[in-house]
Amino acid sequence: MKNYNLYFVLMAFFAFCLGSCRSGFEHNVKGMEQLNKELLDEFGADAWYTNIELINSGGSDDLISIEVTKDPNSFKQEQWIQFHGFWEKKANVTVTVRGAEPRSFMFQLGKEVHLSRLGELMQQSRETLERERGVQEPQVLTAQVKSGNQMNTKEEGIYYSITIRGKNDQKNYNFVYNLDGSLRSLNE
Repeated sequence: MKNYNLYFVLMAFFAFCLGSCRSGFEHNVKGMEQLNKELLDEFGADAWYTNIELINSGGSDDLISIEVTKDPNSFKQEQWIQFHGFWEKKANVTVTVRGAEPRSFMFQLGKEVHLSRLGELMQQSRETLERERGVQEPQVLTAQVKSGNQMNTKEEGIYYSITIRGKNDQKNYNFVYNLDGSLRSLNE
């Protein structure tokens, strides 16, 4: 009887651990709002970013890669990776810019960048491929908000990039959107 109870307790514990370690995000507005909350909880509302990237690992988890700093006047940032629900610092990163302050190349969540917009753009991109190209079951491979290396304004230099693969044609489609959500380019 004791072995049966121990077995039951261990199985419940492992089920809990697996459920709590899941870090996959739905590739829509709701999922990106969840990611936004997680970033705010982990790095704070005063964090400044140059890159936020979601990579679909093909399983139940997504890999999240960010470049972040607390000091927008510093050329130093940190690269963090989240996988299976755990954050790990991977590297120190130096921002290289000419003729501008580092802050000019950075963004904050809820100010210049809204991850819910990234979710909207993921859905819009999938619908465009289904409607205009006949792509079946389009899946998001990567979704990213990134600051370009050269820019005159944040509106010009910060962009959303989404790569989608169609199940039927196995092609990758890369959508690039301006900060305001307008389509900049679509490459196959």
